[in-house]
Amino acid sequence: MAGIVAIGSICGSSVSGADGETLGSITEIMVDTAGGGVAYVVLAYGGVLGVGEKLFALPWSALSIDAASGKITTSLTRDRLDGLDGFDKDAWPTEPDAALG
Repeated sequence: MAGIVAIGSICGSSVSGADGETLGSITEIMVDTAGGGVAYVVLAYGGVLGVGEKLFALPWSALSIDAASGKITTSLTRDRLDGLDGFDKDAWPTEPDAALG
């Protein structure tokens, strides 16, 4: 079915920025249990083996997914993410970061 992908196939996938450069990977997809939709997608960015890694709560609308190839892109860039703090791995947000949508 066009436009439908399994959540399991998205987690762990790499995300490319507007310039085609790999920004990081999707580590989680958070679901809004009350509304039944995707609350946000967690992008792990930077770091080496988890050290120095930043986590970002991206709104679903910030991603573009090609269902046929599985390629995931965003209009965000490395420069934009470098200038932001992300969120703490011990204090997960309840909604996406509005600055990233």
